[in-house]
Amino acid sequence: MGVDKLFLQIDGKSLLERTIDVCERCFSRVKLVARESARLASLNHEVILDSPMARGPMAGVIAALEDCGQDYCFITAADLPDLSVEIIESLVSQYGQQQYFGFMEPNGLQPLCGIYHRSSLKLLYHHARLREFSVAVAVSNLDHNYIALSASRWRNINCPEDLTVGEPDG
Repeated sequence: MGVDKLFLQIDGKSLLERTIDVCERCFSRVKLVARESARLASLNHEVILDSPMARGPMAGVIAALEDCGQDYCFITAADLPDLSVEIIESLVSQYGQQQYFGFMEPNGLQPLCGIYHRSSLKLLYHHARLREFSVAVAVSNLDHNYIALSASRWRNINCPEDLTVGEPDG
């Protein structure tokens, strides 16, 4: 992207602010996970630092689960502008204690938006020790299930062109 996509604006709000707003409407506690906390200090949310045992998104998933304090927690990336209360409520209402319950996008499993059970930490640690930092690969080895999403319902912002795609159909 060439810039920190968390702070890209859509309809006057950054991707990160949009994600926080949706999560606050669904959960009593919202925490942020990041490599470093300074750039998020103005958001007035507790920041959990990435786990030093992994890299990339896996470092964040491990840190979030270690901090969770419950049997399971909802974890999401902030580059999913179509995340909504309805989508989260759909996940929560259908969750069946799997180690991972999330979404299947047209391009494959979305490992960075779903409910993780703390029991998944054992396998995530194993992958991290092997220096296999793909969350998607790790999730495929967990007891998992998913809800299928159509391409018209979901965007993941990874390049500038993704910002120009119209709003999803609903």
